Amino acid sequence: MKRFEALIYVAAMGVLGVLLLLEGRRTTELLAHQAVSPKELYQQLSNPQLKLQIVDLRAYDDDHFIDTHIPGAIPLPGCDVAQAPEKARDRVYSYVSTIIVTDTGDTAAFEACRAKFGQARMLAGGMEGWSNANLPEDTGDYAPPKNAAGGGCL
Repeated sequence: MKRFEALIYVAAMGVLGVLLLLEGRRTTELLAHQAVSPKELYQQLSNPQLKLQIVDLRAYDDDHFIDTHIPGAIPLPGCDVAQAPEKARDRVYSYVSTIIVTDTGDTAAFEACRAKFGQARMLAGGMEGWSNANLPEDTGDYAPPKNAAGGGCL
């Protein structure tokens, strides 16, 4: 009888594990289709306990990323690591929750890139939406963050 109880317990745990995995995948898929607003992203960035990376798909030139970008954003032009500045190439992590930034919230560019990340959302309105919301911006070449206490990119 004890063996039968152990078998039922293991089977129940297996079923619950599979259901949990399926629910996680469904939630990730639903979140991918919900763009994050610039103000919501700004609030999330103020939480030092939230692990989040911002990936900017715009061209790395004077008319796009270098001209203006979200502080702490990692340039990844066209979602191609080979086009990213060398200092940024080892800063893109596929397992970290990611916000993808385009010029104006281009859904096609987001969809082409989101498969590279476990959990990714698009910034509603792209960099244009961020600028229109009058949120902090940075200019110039990409500089990796310094390892120091206090964190936060804003």
